[in-house]
Amino acid sequence: MGPQPYVDPSRLFAIRLPEGFTRDLGAQSLVFVHPDLDGAVTITCLRHRVGEGVQRIFDNLPGREDMQHVSSRHERGMEISYGDYEGELQNRPEAWRWWVLQRGPVGVVVSFNGSPEAAHGHKALVDELVEGVQIAEKLPLAQEEFTALAADVYARSLQRDKPVVVRPLELNTGKGSLLRLENAYSAYLDALDQDPATDAAGQLALWLESLWGRDAEALPPCEEARGLIYPALKPAGFAADTRIPLLRRNLLERELDVLAALDTGRTLRFLGAEDLKQWPGVSEDDVFFYARENLLAASRELSLQTLAGEDGTPRAVIFAAGDSFDAARLFLPDLYQKLAEVLGNDLLVGVPNRDFMIVVAAGDAELVERVAAQVRTDAETRPYAISGKLYRLKADSIENL
Repeated sequence: MGPQPYVDPSRLFAIRLPEGFTRDLGAQSLVFVHPDLDGAVTITCLRHRVGEGVQRIFDNLPGREDMQHVSSRHERGMEISYGDYEGELQNRPEAWRWWVLQRGPVGVVVSFNGSPEAAHGHKALVDELVEGVQIAEKLPLAQEEFTALAADVYARSLQRDKPVVVRPLELNTGKGSLLRLENAYSAYLDALDQDPATDAAGQLALWLESLWGRDAEALPPCEEARGLIYPALKPAGFAADTRIPLLRRNLLERELDVLAALDTGRTLRFLGAEDLKQWPGVSEDDVFFYARENLLAASRELSLQTLAGEDGTPRAVIFAAGDSFDAARLFLPDLYQKLAEVLGNDLLVGVPNRDFMIVVAAGDAELVERVAAQVRTDAETRPYAISGKLYRLKADSIENL
């Protein structure tokens, strides 16, 4: 059985990976490596903004005027263009190869560079990867379109003033309250996976009704539910204007909050103050105790990825289990002590989204710079965004740099 296909989180494209190709999880961008490839393949997806004219992405590549062996063909509903050129990089001969697959406003750019000998020798291998790239025929709404639609649905469904669009996936709902739509957008993309005819407006209406519901939904007895309660790390103020206040703990003032959520197996159902009335004798402190202990138990056998320095010493640890609680592990009481034993006492942490956390030794300036850039990018482009910043991880607190 070959490797599992790579599916773009925004559902714009997918890659049927040839045997031997694996993703480099330590890279700042989408990079694939192969044991027979002297170098790496970098993949970038571009989508023209709504309202912009569609341009031919291949014509705007760096070095396009110097390219040789330029070719273009139409295949699988896409225009597939290729070009290469040779030059110097740091006073050494270097070869660049570019493939661009474009369907309408979406383009996938595949690039490879290395010594001229390596680049020529490995073209067939990268060609095989390019053959596995497919851009979606029916594109999901862009984040800008989804946000504009959410503003309309919000006003209509909740009979409130139309909120102001702050940026993609973020609405100002008044009185300084921000409504972040990362969860709603991810739910919309998941629904599209099941049914390409999914109505985004209908999805948004259901999501908003659930978020701002007047009554607390029925919960199982606490004895049955306590093992399903987990912490969820969110930007400070997330869902702060719900009609039913959510249970929350402030992890870092004006930066990070921890919410309590019931993991139903399909979604995370955030717990509110009204929910506690269904569990006589259970306090808010009890709920967060259950959440921490459950996550601690789920993390005992967790396999972590480390990044090593030139001397082979671990310099960073990555949490990317994909269980919806990678960033929430920042809430664990023994996190600093365990990582300090591996990375040293001066630690920085990034939580760009729900499904990724990285802790890096502060003394490795070059790696810190790379990690900071990756965290910023992931927070801007990945679902369930939290923060694009790095924080200092202490034994008993999280601090701004």
